[in-house]
Amino acid sequence: MLKSFSLYKKALIIGIGGGADIIGTIPTKLHLESYGIKCILGGLPWERYSIDPFPGPRPFDQILNKIEINDSLCLATRKTVTDDGLLFSESKVSKILKEKILLINIFNSSSKIAKDIIEFCEINKIDLVVGLDVGGDVIAQGQEKGLSSPLADSIMLSALKKIEKRVPTKIGVLGYGSDGELKQEELNSSLSIISKNKGLLGMLGITIPASKLMKKLVSKVETDASRIPLLAFDGAYGLSPIRRGRIKVEVHPLSQATIFLKTSVVFSKISLSARLVNNSSSLWESNGILLKEGFKTELDFEIKKHLTSLESIKE
Repeated sequence: MLKSFSLYKKALIIGIGGGADIIGTIPTKLHLESYGIKCILGGLPWERYSIDPFPGPRPFDQILNKIEINDSLCLATRKTVTDDGLLFSESKVSKILKEKILLINIFNSSSKIAKDIIEFCEINKIDLVVGLDVGGDVIAQGQEKGLSSPLADSIMLSALKKIEKRVPTKIGVLGYGSDGELKQEELNSSLSIISKNKGLLGMLGITIPASKLMKKLVSKVETDASRIPLLAFDGAYGLSPIRRGRIKVEVHPLSQATIFLKTSVVFSKISLSARLVNNSSSLWESNGILLKEGFKTELDFEIKKHLTSLESIKE
C-alpha cells in the first residue's frame, strides 16, 4: 500500500475532468478498499459534446432522480438522468457498482464547492479526498499547444487546494497523455518540477480485478481516455486512435499507472490556470478569465459547436 494513504479510513475519489473520468477512479478505489478503506466515488455532470450536445455541464435543475445534498452536491443513482433523458456516465457506473455516485455542481465557485465538500466529508466521516484526472491535463503548466480542456480540472484543483485546509487531499493522474492533449515531454516536464518540489507521492498500476471492472464499465460508458490504460495493461504498445479516429495517442506501459501527487505542489508550482480561477465566483467567470489569458476551454468549444449547429439548422 502507498504509505501516504495508510492512515485514512474513508475516502472520496472524484473524477475531476468530467466525461468518463469516473472510470479512472477504479484502480484507486479497489486499491484502497483492499486495505479496508471505504470509498465513495464522485464526478461532474458534464459529458463530452459528442454524447450530450447541451453545451457545458448540466445544471442541477436539469437533473432528474437525484438525491439532493447541498448547493454543490447531489447523489446519482442508476436512474439519474437529464431532463431530456440522457444518462450520465456516473449513472451507468452507479448501476454496475450498485453504489450511489456523488455529482458536483461545477457552476459554483471553487470556494463554494470546497465548503460544501468539506461539510459532506465531516457528516460522512471522510478523511481523504482524491481528485482523479484521466489524461493529465491537471498538471498542464499552461503553455502546451494541445491543451484544450483545462476549465473543469482548474476549478476542481482550486477547490481541492481549499479543501485540504480541513480534509487531506491528493491528486491522481491516470493515462499519461491518453486524452491526446499533452505530449509525453510536456507531462515529463511537469512531473520533473513536481518531483523537485517533493510533490510525487507514488504510483499505482492496474490490477487484474481493476482491469475486469474497468472493462465492464467501458462496455457501457463511451470513453477514449479511460480505455487507453486498459490497452496498456493488456500489452498494447504504439499509437492508438481516439476521438473517433481524429487523433492518435501513444500507448505504453506507463499509460496504466495512476500517479499520485501533492495537491499544494500541483496548484502552486504547475497549474497557472487553477491559480487564475482561484478567486473566481462561478464557472462562467472562470471560463472568461481563462479565455482572456489565451487558454482554450472545453466550455468555449462546446458553445461554438452548439451555435454552429443552430446556424446550420436555420439554413
